[in-house]
Amino acid sequence: MKTSTLIGIASAALAVVILVAAAWVYKVSFADFDTHAEEGSHLALLGEPQYAVETLGVPETPTVLTDALTHSGKPAEVACATCHTTRAPAPTRRTEDLDEFHQGLVMQHGDLSCLSCHNSENYDTLKLADGTTVGFENVMQLCAQCHGPQSRDYRNGSHGGMHGYWDLSRGPRQRNACTACHDAHAPAYPQLMPVFPPKDIIPPEHAPHPEH
Repeated sequence: MKTSTLIGIASAALAVVILVAAAWVYKVSFADFDTHAEEGSHLALLGEPQYAVETLGVPETPTVLTDALTHSGKPAEVACATCHTTRAPAPTRRTEDLDEFHQGLVMQHGDLSCLSCHNSENYDTLKLADGTTVGFENVMQLCAQCHGPQSRDYRNGSHGGMHGYWDLSRGPRQRNACTACHDAHAPAYPQLMPVFPPKDIIPPEHAPHPEH
C-alpha cells in the first residue's frame, strides 16, 4: 500500500476521533449542563447539589379590561375566550381592521397574523406551527420555532440576561423569559442614537497634570 494512501486513511481516522471527542466535550460541558439548568434540576452533578434556575417574566393567561366596573370600582377583567368564543376569528395583520378590542395594539412581527400564534379554538392558549396547543407559560417554546439563533444563545447563556451563579453547585440562577424584554407583537428594539461615552476620571498616562 502506498504511503500517500496510508496517510489519507490515518488523517480520516484522526478527523473522526477529533469529531467524536468534540461532541463528547460539548455534551459534558454544555448540553447536559443546560438541560439540568433549564429544568431547574436538583439532581447531583459530579456528586454536588444543584440549585434551581428561575425564569422571570413568564406570562400568565392574559385578560382584557372592560368598561364594566367591579363592586370595588375597578375595571372588570375578562378572559380572551369570553368574547372570542362568540365570534368568528379575524385573520388580520392590521389592528385598524378590528372593530372593538385591540385597536391600539402595535403589530410589527414580520408577516405573522394574530392566528399565527394565537389558538383560534381556545384563545386562552397559543399554538405551535404544527398546531400543537401550548399555554402562555410556554411562550418561549413558541418563540424558539422562528428565532433559532436567539434560542441557541439563550440556552448557552449569552442571551436573555442572567443574575446569579453560572456554577449551579454554588447557588441559584435567574433568567429572563423572551417576553420580559420583548413585546410579543413588536419584538424588535427601536433604533436609538448613542449617547456620549462616560468621562474617564483617570487621565491618560501622558496627559498634563493640572497645577494646584
